[in-house]
Amino acid sequence: MSTIQNKGRPTSAGSSLAQFIFFGAFIGGMVFALPTMLVLTLGLLPTLVAFIVDAHPRKYAARSVGFLNLAGTLPFLVTLWSKNHNLIEAMRILTDVYAWLVIYAAAAVGWIIYLGMPSVAGFLMELTAARRIRKLDAERRRLIKEWGDGVNRAGSLPS
Repeated sequence: MSTIQNKGRPTSAGSSLAQFIFFGAFIGGMVFALPTMLVLTLGLLPTLVAFIVDAHPRKYAARSVGFLNLAGTLPFLVTLWSKNHNLIEAMRILTDVYAWLVIYAAAAVGWIIYLGMPSVAGFLMELTAARRIRKLDAERRRLIKEWGDGVNRAGSLPS
């Protein structure tokens, strides 16, 4: 029974290994690339919030917010890497209001996509279903015309 309940969930050993690797990479990044990690850590805070509040096992909110948040942070990381990779340049980026606007606006677009896609998908499915109903109704009418009204009596739809 425990095998069925645990299906799809990572085991505690796999989860602790992933946490160890994540924290090891984080600490290594802080030691060897402090300016980059500083910009990434503060810039990706909306992704962390999305990860925490997303209750779905596949973390769809964290994915949509995270990818766009990273896309908003990436130009400033490239600037940091192409100029002087030091704390002064990282602080210049982090004190720039427009950098925060771009980074957080990208994360907001991720939230909009995450929250808006179910409505868009439902609308598209509704349009597809309506088109299919019209097509089937036209086919039914064609069959009635070709074979007579007896075809319609067997079904439950009136003409």
